[in-house]
Amino acid sequence: MKKYIYLASAMMLFALTSCEDELTQLPLSSGTIESFYATPNDFIQARNATYSLAFHGAGTYGYANRLMNLSETRSDNLFATTTASRDWEGINSFYTNISSNTYVKEAYTSNYNAIYKANQLLEKLAEKGDLIFTTPADKTSMVAEAKFLRAFCYFDLVRWYGRVPLLDKTVTAEQAAKIPRTPVAEVYNLIISDLQAAIPDLSPAYDAANFGRVSKYGAQALLGLVYMTRSSPTYGIDGATLGLNEWDKAYQQLNEVKKSGLYTFGTDYAAIFKTEGITNKENVLTIPYTQNISTPVGGNFMVELGYEPYFASLGLSAQGALEARPISTGFINSINPADKRKEAGIATSYTVASGTYKGSYTLPVFKKYIDAARYGNGREDWGVDFMVIRYTDVLMMMAECTLHGGGGTQAEVDGIMNQVRTRAGLTANAANTTLDQLFDERRKEFFAEGTRWFDLIRSGNALTLMNAWKTAEDTEGKIRTIDKNSLLYPIPLSEILTVPGLYDQNLGYD
Repeated sequence: MKKYIYLASAMMLFALTSCEDELTQLPLSSGTIESFYATPNDFIQARNATYSLAFHGAGTYGYANRLMNLSETRSDNLFATTTASRDWEGINSFYTNISSNTYVKEAYTSNYNAIYKANQLLEKLAEKGDLIFTTPADKTSMVAEAKFLRAFCYFDLVRWYGRVPLLDKTVTAEQAAKIPRTPVAEVYNLIISDLQAAIPDLSPAYDAANFGRVSKYGAQALLGLVYMTRSSPTYGIDGATLGLNEWDKAYQQLNEVKKSGLYTFGTDYAAIFKTEGITNKENVLTIPYTQNISTPVGGNFMVELGYEPYFASLGLSAQGALEARPISTGFINSINPADKRKEAGIATSYTVASGTYKGSYTLPVFKKYIDAARYGNGREDWGVDFMVIRYTDVLMMMAECTLHGGGGTQAEVDGIMNQVRTRAGLTANAANTTLDQLFDERRKEFFAEGTRWFDLIRSGNALTLMNAWKTAEDTEGKIRTIDKNSLLYPIPLSEILTVPGLYDQNLGYD
């Protein structure tokens, strides 16, 4: 049975500290901090609290939910318009008045909450760690994990908002009120520095009791993606893509993950999403959840893209998914009927035998992560792990680097494509694979995993592809015309108003 590192012990720390909803809120008093960081277990709880904030967020939504709402729903995989007032409608329709949107604000505040905790932990480790830990390696590994988590959060922020305030230490409200948005290149400097410092001191792997802690190779996979994102074509905005052509650096990091021999390309696509913990050798960087225990640590990210009649067809209680976010017609039609990924991840017909939703349904919805066997005591108690980066992604990112001249061969790219297609039950006929073909295959491989929006941006074709999607799908004119400013989200209005004049808003937003 899995033992999760973050949550139960983190509750004690949360009882001692308040959650900083705003960037400018005062940090904890020094007296509270000093009385807490007194034993190794105190530091462990502080580390676990940082994991919890970075991965599970401060409220209803966590990192996985964020990807469903801000990446998958923003992309051409869904046509998520509705006659009801739902926060996700403004995301998919590219409204310009979403600076107060719940999802937009959550991504900002949850990441900064975690960054605050990481900074606090790093400062206390520097101040007291040598006195508290009798084994130096215990302190060293904790420093590495805190630096990884800080980098993880800043990378998330940069991809959503572009320029963001850079805080590499705890600050007072007065100090924060003088820190403007920082150029993306400077934020990347901290991200890369933190990851490079963390990687040598992280464990290559963990036992089942510590599953969920970041490994050396999870950090290297993330660093590879950081280099890839920096290298991707820029759109003339202050976004995460800088056109730096560091594909060789990305390839080197990803290749280290491959060379480790710790991960396996799963032979059964459906099983990848039903196998838990260290048994699943596709897991490179994973956020674990469990259900049916006294302290709620289940997830609900799969509910975001679900639909109440489908949950009812599985005999499950109400999940709150009253309106579906329909899969776009173009995406459904692009998938070969024989593709096993379609069967594993998309429900195209389902029947409810009785009750409120009795009837037969043909509205296609994503089901990849929906596993009734891991459902607990309510919509927020699913025990389904979320893979931030899985091994197939590592291989396909390596192929992307190769096609940009970063290392490897065309034959290796074609081999990866054929490996993916064979598992999907398709003909292994890849030859001279192009970047467009690779991204098309990634769309079919990683749908409902939250990668599509970032893939679109990294491809350099986000505007072309999204405008083609709008033309094909939006027959009623519900979606706003897409331009380069739509590739970033707005800075939350609450942050803009906290210190008037400190932050400028991203272009194109009200």
